[in-house]
Amino acid sequence: MDLRIPSGTFFTALGAIVALTGLASGARAPLSGVNVNLYAGAAMLLFGLAMLLPAARRR
Repeated sequence: MDLRIPSGTFFTALGAIVALTGLASGARAPLSGVNVNLYAGAAMLLFGLAMLLPAARRR
């Protein structure tokens, strides 16, 4: 089994949840004023998709 499929699915799902939490709450980091949940969720979502796309092409 290709390890990219479960890892990509996990990171895509978790990234979507964290990004949606960042959009819904609107909370910001105290010192920088940055919505960390939104940026971390977007990064995890992109990473998960980057792992799933090559695995899907290979099939």
